[in-house]
Amino acid sequence: MKRVLILLVMVALSGCSALECKKSTAVQRPAAYQVVASPYSSNSMQNLYIGRQYISQQRYELAKEHFLLGLASAEHENMREQLVSEITAVNRLLETLR
Repeated sequence: MKRVLILLVMVALSGCSALECKKSTAVQRPAAYQVVASPYSSNSMQNLYIGRQYISQQRYELAKEHFLLGLASAEHENMREQLVSEITAVNRLLETLR
């Protein structure tokens, strides 16, 4: 009993170092953010991004749907060309899988 009491007193006096406390591993934010202006519609850019996410997940029909939504809201010619090329690529993938 005496040994247990002495052990508890030693642990209490030594603090957290005896129990090997772990430091929290929180996600660190970047020091500075860069703000970039884009001439493209935010809606078409978002649909392009979501479509590419679906392609990486091999969900080609959903990707095609989002590319078409992006094409409908695209205001800039370069964005339209990019979305048309993405739609063409998805169509080729779908034909290959069928």
